[in-house]
Amino acid sequence: MTSPEVHPNDFKAALGAWAAGVTVVTTKSENMVHGITASSFSSLSFDPMLVLVCVANTSRLVQMINESKRFAVSILAEGQEDVSAHFATSGREPVEKFEQFGTIEWHTGSPIIDGSLAHLDCELYSAVPGGDHTIVVGKVLGAAATPERKPLLYYRRGYRKLILDD
Repeated sequence: MTSPEVHPNDFKAALGAWAAGVTVVTTKSENMVHGITASSFSSLSFDPMLVLVCVANTSRLVQMINESKRFAVSILAEGQEDVSAHFATSGREPVEKFEQFGTIEWHTGSPIIDGSLAHLDCELYSAVPGGDHTIVVGKVLGAAATPERKPLLYYRRGYRKLILDD
């Protein structure tokens, strides 16, 4: 049986119909920090507590996570579009500190974005090839959330707001 050919625009349109939260994934390696915006993030397991994020193979972050064996995931809150846009910019190099955004460090020393809705601090559990991406799996060492904030959502190539019907 011959597989049908899927046009890239159809693939993007179908995936754009999936409303997703927005995360920034960061690491610190050799006193340099780096991060990317990612919406391909998910919980994976409860025992052990694992999460996964998909990172483009061309991203410097993959190499840095493999070197440091640690990373953090900051789940962005409504109003953090500027943070998302900054970390979505390709071609950025690792820096000594994220000057324009406040961060905290927790168990692993990976930067966590101030004001985020939630965050997870992880040690590298595994990194698995996945086409033009690497599936980075982290064992969660710490997790926290701020329930009074709303999530930053991404849907059909734009940021959206969550409206709660209480």
